[in-house]
Amino acid sequence: MNRDSVLSRQILTYMLLLTFTIIAIAVLGSWFFYSFILDHLPGGAVAGDDEQMTMWDWVWIGTATTISLIIAIFLTIKLSSRILTPLNAVASSLRKISQGQLDARAYCASSRLGEVNHLVTDFNEMAEKLQTLDIQRKSWNAAIAHELRTPVTILRGRLQGLVDGVFEPDPLLFNNLLKQTEGLTRLIEDLRVISSDGGAGYTLYKSRTDLKGTIQDALDTFMPEFKRNQFTLKTELREQQCVFDPLRINQCLAVLFDNALHYSTSRKLIVKNGVSDKGNYILIQDSGPGIPREFHDFLFQPFQRDNGARDVNPEGCGLGLSVVKAIMLAHGGDVTYTLSKQNHSIFKLTWPDA
Repeated sequence: MNRDSVLSRQILTYMLLLTFTIIAIAVLGSWFFYSFILDHLPGGAVAGDDEQMTMWDWVWIGTATTISLIIAIFLTIKLSSRILTPLNAVASSLRKISQGQLDARAYCASSRLGEVNHLVTDFNEMAEKLQTLDIQRKSWNAAIAHELRTPVTILRGRLQGLVDGVFEPDPLLFNNLLKQTEGLTRLIEDLRVISSDGGAGYTLYKSRTDLKGTIQDALDTFMPEFKRNQFTLKTELREQQCVFDPLRINQCLAVLFDNALHYSTSRKLIVKNGVSDKGNYILIQDSGPGIPREFHDFLFQPFQRDNGARDVNPEGCGLGLSVVKAIMLAHGGDVTYTLSKQNHSIFKLTWPDA
């Protein structure tokens, strides 16, 4: 039996104590009572020799019954209070939570009943997680509404202008409307990916592909932007046949390259691939300055951006790295961020070859 499972032991102890107490009262008490009557009370000897029930017999039966009842009630109340007090605290907190008070917690003095302590602790942890999830939900709703408001407002304004004749229908206007629609589509897709809990909500199309070619395709797509922003690229790419979803890995690289263009001030980028003890990897490193250490824990959470990132790129929404995280988790891998000794940013995508 587990040493923390003391509730059953205490119940057993109380019941055994109650049983032995009643036996002691019935046996020892009877011996003491009749010995006292026979030896000390007037007429006791006669009462002891009489085979009929006497007043003293009834007195003893009533006394023994009363004492046993009092002891049983005392032990029952003592044990039930140890069990019911924390259970009532949990039940009361449950009612409050069901009414929307997610900050309700069960409080009770530390009990010697291990199971009860675990129950209260587990309940409070559950309530804490529910409150955290509710706060995150509200934050998400506010962030999503904020990100959707701008393109929807632009679309509505332009379309209303077309209906009212304020704008002339021309290819440039329609092209701008199409860009806003494409931006909405990307935002919705990103939200779908990061809401899929590690890839459960979308399908990966894995195949054995040359990783070098996938990385090179992503680099070629961004090469005009890299040249325009005077980036120096150093690539250490090698042929590497492994299993992954090329489109999704390309999407991850697009996020990381786009972030480098918007946030890196070093204008130098190192891209390499290889195999480590954790499986396949892609490493992307710039020459700093790196992301502040106090923000590392929030780096891959949706809609999280530090003040420096907001100043450099006000139009960003903070979804890119959370998308990368979700895609790598769907591959059975992960994405990590570290700082080199020179304060250079290092992003590393890793996943097993399966």
